[in-house]
Amino acid sequence: MENFHMKEKKLYDATLKGDVETLEALMREDELVLARVSVTSCFNQTPLHLAAMLGHFDFAKSLLRYKPNFATWLDSQDRSPLHFASANGYLNIVKLFLQEDPSVCLVRDEDGRTPLHLAIMNGQYESVNKLVEAKPEVTWYTLDNGETILHSCVLYNRLKPLILLMESATIDEDFANAKDESGSTILHTATALLHTRQVKYLLTRRYMRVNEVDGNGLTALDIIEEMPTDVKTIKIKELLISIGSLRAKEVGSTTNELAREIERTEGHSSCNAQSSTELCCNKGAELLRKVKRWSNLKKKGENKGDSLLVAATVLAAMAYQAVISPPGGVIGMDTNEIKVGTGHNIKAGTSILAQHDPVRSKLFWIFNTISFLASLSMIFLFISGISAKRKFFIWASRAAMWITVPSMALAYLLAAVTLIPDPNILNSTYVTLVIAAFIWYGLTIVSVLLLVYRLIVAASRKAEKSRNRILRNTGVGFHAENTSSNV
Repeated sequence: MENFHMKEKKLYDATLKGDVETLEALMREDELVLARVSVTSCFNQTPLHLAAMLGHFDFAKSLLRYKPNFATWLDSQDRSPLHFASANGYLNIVKLFLQEDPSVCLVRDEDGRTPLHLAIMNGQYESVNKLVEAKPEVTWYTLDNGETILHSCVLYNRLKPLILLMESATIDEDFANAKDESGSTILHTATALLHTRQVKYLLTRRYMRVNEVDGNGLTALDIIEEMPTDVKTIKIKELLISIGSLRAKEVGSTTNELAREIERTEGHSSCNAQSSTELCCNKGAELLRKVKRWSNLKKKGENKGDSLLVAATVLAAMAYQAVISPPGGVIGMDTNEIKVGTGHNIKAGTSILAQHDPVRSKLFWIFNTISFLASLSMIFLFISGISAKRKFFIWASRAAMWITVPSMALAYLLAAVTLIPDPNILNSTYVTLVIAAFIWYGLTIVSVLLLVYRLIVAASRKAEKSRNRILRNTGVGFHAENTSSNV
């Protein structure tokens, strides 16, 4: 027994090193050493498992020559040697095992994963390709939670294996749109994980159902709109809208409208079959055009809202930067003993402009604070969840921008004047600044006057329409009264 344990230790040492000569020497010494190891070994893996894990191709090849059934043996987690070779991307060993027994790539471990699952999890594209070639039906296997092999590609963000599988002959429309136990398709999952490249690719596949709802009753567009706005969410949202994706409530209303059109068409059963078919096709085409036109308009409105949010964020950042770094700078830590003309000590970290020109400093802080708070108000409107199509939102955002931009311009002018060494009419820099300010504020005043004029014209037209409506109704009543009296 002691002699056998020594042989077993030599065998595993040789396995760890990939020492083929030691393996052959042990087999010459005792041809049953591998058979005994497989029966009495305290290890939960065969030498072939270890060789596949470590990438020892020649050693694995020699083991299969002496013990071919090692290829189908499973460890304590129900994993075959092919699981390890596929997970680590040892393509030559993967080919070796598949030549020995192709059906081994259909073996599931205790978690329900095949070697293909492990290859995808670790991004081993070549292994994925060989496994699919050997047994195409392996792509049909699902996990206990209903996840397909395509879900695994999306969850682990493996684009190349996803493209390989999506373009294989084994994947059809129903499988590509299959749902896991939470009701999510691969498009829902890719959208929720913000995998932009995967979403972009999936939307190019004509059989993807972009308006499918998940277990929570949400479409992919609903999912992305519930997430905080950033570069990725904006990009994915644009991709979805461009392909015609709708919200769940819009999908329901569109479906109901189409059903009503079909019922209305079927109601005219007395018409001949050709006329009925043409009417249904025309109605369906008109409905699709309406949906597409509505989606394009909605996209333009949402893009405008995103642009306003970006502008408000930039303005708020500018105002904040002006606070921590005011015009003229701040007093350093080593100048707290210097005194100004008033006789007061200058405190370190305070604004130099506030010490030398308090009036201009106060004006700067007032306008900069107004600009900052107005920008924050715009940002708050966006994150509050108020629809961008509501009149309150539109007017509030416009008012905030009208307050923010002029205030920021005034704060800039005060800061610029502060930095000019000798601001007077003989200084060309100062004169240029003043002229630019007059031109800009002149244009602003003209814009305000035009806006007021448009409001007055719109109000007068509305009042005139109301007055004409009242006169028309009064005339109709007077005419009816005279008619009845004549009778």
